Amino acid sequence: MIFILLNFVLAACAVAATVYVDRVETKYHDGMNPVVTNILILAVVTAMYSLFLSTRQFMTPALFSLLMRVCLLLEACMLINISFCFVYYAWKSFNQIILLVKVVLYLFSFWLIFFNFKDIYVHPSTGIEIQSAYLFSGAARSFFPWTWVSLFNGIFRFGLPAAGCVAMLVRNEMKATKLEKFKGCIYALGLLSMWILVLALKLSSDDYPGFMLLHFYIYVPLLVIFPIGSWVAAAPSGRAIVSFIVKCICMYVLPAAVMGFVFMMLYPMAKEHMALFVVCMLATAGAILWVVTTMSRLISKSKFGHSADYAANFEKDLASIDYSGEMADIAETMFHIFRKNAEASSMAVFINGGNGIFDPAYSSSSRKYKLSNPEALFESLLNIGKNVVISSEVESLHALEGIKGELGKFFKDTASDALFILNEGRDVHGFILLGLKASGDHYKEYDLNVFTKLYSYFFVFGYYMRNIANSEIIGTVNRELRMSSQIITSIQENIDLLENPKIDAGCIMIPAHNIGGEFVDMIRLTDTRHLFVVGDLSGKGIAASMSMVILKAIIRAYLSETHDFKSLVVKINSFIRNNLQKGTIFAGMFAIMNFENDTLYYINCGIPAIFLYTEAYNNVIEIQGSGHILGFVSDISPYISVKQIKLHKNDIVFTCTDGLIESHSLRGEEYGKDRIQRNMVANSMYPAYRMAHFVYDDLVKFMSHEMEDDVSVLVMKYLAADDSEKPEPEVAAQKEMEGAEQAAAGGAD
Repeated sequence: MIFILLNFVLAACAVAATVYVDRVETKYHDGMNPVVTNILILAVVTAMYSLFLSTRQFMTPALFSLLMRVCLLLEACMLINISFCFVYYAWKSFNQIILLVKVVLYLFSFWLIFFNFKDIYVHPSTGIEIQSAYLFSGAARSFFPWTWVSLFNGIFRFGLPAAGCVAMLVRNEMKATKLEKFKGCIYALGLLSMWILVLALKLSSDDYPGFMLLHFYIYVPLLVIFPIGSWVAAAPSGRAIVSFIVKCICMYVLPAAVMGFVFMMLYPMAKEHMALFVVCMLATAGAILWVVTTMSRLISKSKFGHSADYAANFEKDLASIDYSGEMADIAETMFHIFRKNAEASSMAVFINGGNGIFDPAYSSSSRKYKLSNPEALFESLLNIGKNVVISSEVESLHALEGIKGELGKFFKDTASDALFILNEGRDVHGFILLGLKASGDHYKEYDLNVFTKLYSYFFVFGYYMRNIANSEIIGTVNRELRMSSQIITSIQENIDLLENPKIDAGCIMIPAHNIGGEFVDMIRLTDTRHLFVVGDLSGKGIAASMSMVILKAIIRAYLSETHDFKSLVVKINSFIRNNLQKGTIFAGMFAIMNFENDTLYYINCGIPAIFLYTEAYNNVIEIQGSGHILGFVSDISPYISVKQIKLHKNDIVFTCTDGLIESHSLRGEEYGKDRIQRNMVANSMYPAYRMAHFVYDDLVKFMSHEMEDDVSVLVMKYLAADDSEKPEPEVAAQKEMEGAEQAAAGGAD
């Protein structure tokens, strides 16, 4: 019964393997890995075989024999397909002749099984017995005691697969690449593993014939190795092959041997102490699993565990780089990643210092590089779309013919074998040079494909090196980085305090990571007008903070020459788009408070929320309307408008950045706008500054973990107003929705 269950398990695993292999993105000429069909046939035939074995007592011998012939026929079809898989992997095409040969072989196998096999018996005590006549009679039989079953096994289990494998190996030896030859060896290993299992099963069945019931397990190694071989993307070095063998021995062979030895030693106790036997086996399995897991982790982290097919691990390592550390540590980490995955012997980084001069920012060796002006060479490479080049392309790539001499000289002068140009359009931030592989080999096509695919990671690294780690400011940045938070915070808090008795304004600016790009600014225009700015510049850390400092200065500079509110915002948009780092955007609000007519004029520039609390109705509404983030388009004027709201005594205007609204609790719940509105109503009697802190304290309590994003809040509480006109219900909600550009334009004058 145990053998029948094991065959059902094999059928289920084969079905799962069929789905998995079919879903893996292997690119063949016909769009499909041909081994999928064979794995599916194995699943079907094993399931049928198991079902027939488990129900044979309900069948007549003739019916059972017929069903077993069907299983053998499917097996023969699978073996024919496997034989031609070798041919496919060598030529990757099926022509009409090959299809005709396969059909003939299918018919021949049918003739053998249904017309020359007499009876088929299956029993745990005898295994599988197939009776058939001898091929020869008389004296020839003594020299060739072969039956039709022997002919079947010789042709379909040995002869056809061997012929297909030999054809593949011969073709590969004549005209295949190194990678194709390596794949051919893997496929041949799969066939050899199948034959070894056939021999092992035969020897085992001599002692206990019931082992023959596990007959279909002999195809498992072959059908597992076939897809693995087709997925290999690079031929390994000698060290990688040795590494693979050692890992197989340490992580598979030895653990299996230890587990088998323990089972053999403890099995005698199973009859009397089954519970103790199970506990001991589970404990042994757990200990072996822990040892194997630990060894796997150590090997994968070591240089010895390097794999030639390294793309996935390479990308994982690049994505794990922490750019908040010191420049030297980050560059050293990048070199370690190159050395671990691509086996780079050295790395050097040059950054654009301006005026066509590229300064060395990092070198893993003490080598002095001879660099003439490389800008013309880089321009030529970028013109043909090449920002990653390896030295082997100098001779092989026709597109490089015009600059072959210059590029070859560049690689020779720099003693490098790979070049990464870190460019943004025509703006070259810098470049990375890699020396030969540690083994002395040149980088291959596979390396080039991986480098090109992961280019964005190298660009980020180069962008960091240019903007944060420029050799002219490295010393300054490293010395002053710890002080930058204090300097930037003092600039953030450099605001014109309100001294008008009509309003109480308070704000908070809390960065998630020491320093950030959010800010609140209050600027006195006249005795009766005050400008408020709340905003969030994209990015994090020191780069975003420096952009914030620049923008605060530009706003004040533009105010001295621009007297129209909307024109001011239009000019600021142009500055962000054209002068700050590419991709910088600003989400915020600009507002002017006119104390003469108790009116707030504002422009929504993508602020997520502006709330108005009206004391007369003890209610909070949203008044932000539609807005457009600055920095996306060249001319923002068609997308923004000036709105206005009449303020009355004890009205409160509350605005904040998305860090407050979109922060999440440990359960994944968003803080949201409803909590802000409830907080405003509950704390409306407090001063503006305390209201801002109350909502932040509530956020901290809600999150119960480290902040996810910067948080900025501005609260404006209107203390006095001309109440000769009582507020109507529509004032708070509808006035902000009406276009008031003409009235507002004069509000800034």
